Amino acid sequence: MKFKELNTQLKNTLVELGIEKYTEKQEKLIKLAKQGKNQLVYASTDQELIDGLLFISFMRAPEMLEGSPRVLWFTSSPENARERVKSFHRLMKRSDVTIELADDKGKIIEQRNAIFDGAEIIIGNPKRLLELYNQNGIHINQLSLVIIDSVEILCKNPLVLQAIRRISESLPKCQKLIFSAGKHTRLESFCEDICTFYETSEL
Repeated sequence: MKFKELNTQLKNTLVELGIEKYTEKQEKLIKLAKQGKNQLVYASTDQELIDGLLFISFMRAPEMLEGSPRVLWFTSSPENARERVKSFHRLMKRSDVTIELADDKGKIIEQRNAIFDGAEIIIGNPKRLLELYNQNGIHINQLSLVIIDSVEILCKNPLVLQAIRRISESLPKCQKLIFSAGKHTRLESFCEDICTFYETSEL
């Protein structure tokens, strides 16, 4: 999606925020996502990347589809999840697309009910996402994209890997975009556990 079209769909919010075009990093990111392939991407997890991932998430879910999320986003902590949601509301405040938080600091029943009421994008830490998944709190039939950021942190914890693998096994056709700010000895095996095939890129 061209920047002008995205800004129009977001009712000129981006330009009002002083954003007049995609950055070079975001352009590359959007092209990678459009290929539809699983990717391990080495990139610093800064606001530029987060905004780019939010743009991609909106492109996958530009309108409401009741009870059927299209994007599932894993991040390393409840604090990071809340920051991502805050950024979403800043950029997409005039959109009908909804994002719901799934993190350990919130009440699971309230989060499950909010997701059932309708969410196009779900973002949270792996432990809570797995809990919701096990309670049939996440409908996965329409999911088309899984985002995993800060994987250099996530891959250090075997329990986190187990949570992500458990959900990923149910999504063999879903594109997975995995982001790491650096290399780690467990990173390759982590990716192989959740993707049959993947390509490696750098931003």
